[in-house]
Amino acid sequence: MVAGAIVGALIGASASYLFFTDAGKQMRDRFEPAVDDLRKEFARFQRTVEKFGEMANDGIRAVNEFNAARAQSSFVNPGTSH
Repeated sequence: MVAGAIVGALIGASASYLFFTDAGKQMRDRFEPAVDDLRKEFARFQRTVEKFGEMANDGIRAVNEFNAARAQSSFVNPGTSH
C-alpha cells in the first residue's frame, strides 16, 4: 500500500512539473514531435500487419479453391500416387 502511495505521489509530481512550470512546457514542446512520429510509425506498422493478414487470407483462399476444384474434378486416376 505504501508503494502505491509513492507511485501516486511521483506521478502527481511529474504531472505538476509538466503542466504547471515553464520548464515542463518546454519539455512537452520537445516531446510532442517525437510522440507524433511514434504515432505515425505505429499506424504504418499496423497497416503492414494488416497487409500480411490479407496476404495470408489470399493464400488460404487459393488453397481452398484448389482443393475444392480438385475434389470436383471429373479426371480421377486412382492408379497414380499423386
